[in-house]
Amino acid sequence: MSSLIDEVLKEAGFSDAAIAEVKTGKLHYGGSLDAASDKELSVKLAFHVEGKIDNIKLVFLHLPAKKKYDPTVGALGMIATDGGDGSLEDFAGIKLSPNEVTMDKLYSNAAPGSDLNLSKDEIDAFKKLDKKATHEEIENCLRQVLLNRFRAYKKNGLAGIKPYARSKKEFSAGEELKNQILHGPILKKRSPVFHKYALDYPNNKPEGAEESFFWVNSIIDDKPTIALVHRVGMPHGNDGYVYMERHFYISRSHNCLQGIGAAMVHGEEETVVLYATRTSTDQVSGFGSAAKRTIGNKVMGGRMADNFERARKVLAASKSKDLSLRNLSLDD
Repeated sequence: MSSLIDEVLKEAGFSDAAIAEVKTGKLHYGGSLDAASDKELSVKLAFHVEGKIDNIKLVFLHLPAKKKYDPTVGALGMIATDGGDGSLEDFAGIKLSPNEVTMDKLYSNAAPGSDLNLSKDEIDAFKKLDKKATHEEIENCLRQVLLNRFRAYKKNGLAGIKPYARSKKEFSAGEELKNQILHGPILKKRSPVFHKYALDYPNNKPEGAEESFFWVNSIIDDKPTIALVHRVGMPHGNDGYVYMERHFYISRSHNCLQGIGAAMVHGEEETVVLYATRTSTDQVSGFGSAAKRTIGNKVMGGRMADNFERARKVLAASKSKDLSLRNLSLDD
């Protein structure tokens, strides 16, 4: 009789040999997913973790140690840990650095189709700043934009995400994220309740579902790139945990990102994880899109595999710790 792990990984396209190797401790890069749009890069991974699902859940929801396994991450901060509407203080750690002068010019001269992902009214907010606005004033305006976007998403979900202004047609990250969920068959088949919640958030919350929010400042092309991240997960049966990581706002470079994962018990203190992520970026659309996506998928797949190899070590290290929100910090 096949196990849940065997069934799920086979449905995701992993071979029997790959599944056997994953169970014994290896990480397998399973290639890309069927694209939901011509702007998409994707990757699927399966890997083994030494640690219980409860440890993985705590790190995933409340102690996202991305700085330890993603070398592009410069800073990270939790948002509204009390479950409320958040405050500007939650974004105090966001800095437009390095390249402060360049970033000041980008925001001061923001326009539809520029290097920044901003809505029309957000562009207007930066234009209203004095031409001699200080770096601090520009950062404060950005923090207000981020707080407003967080509150709108938390209240209205995908429908609350303001579209990005482009030189021709606006781009809706909310629609892109919705299509990504609709395009993945495994989640709907294996966890229809969580699938519906991912589409309808914040409505139709399943029993046992928990969430957290944080911002990440990554350095991409030597420029600070801010993402607002929503993580939500819930138990699946007696031996599984299903979760989603959604970057519902990214300030530049990419449009949005969404990852779906399943953690499945393997032995007494071991877990097998399937993780698939889709990233939307204008850089691979248009002429030659298919070729650009093929190359981009391979590059991103290698980078993600490296990151998750490091993440496995972080999760394995948590196995020996007395994990609680009181004795750990984001930097542990």
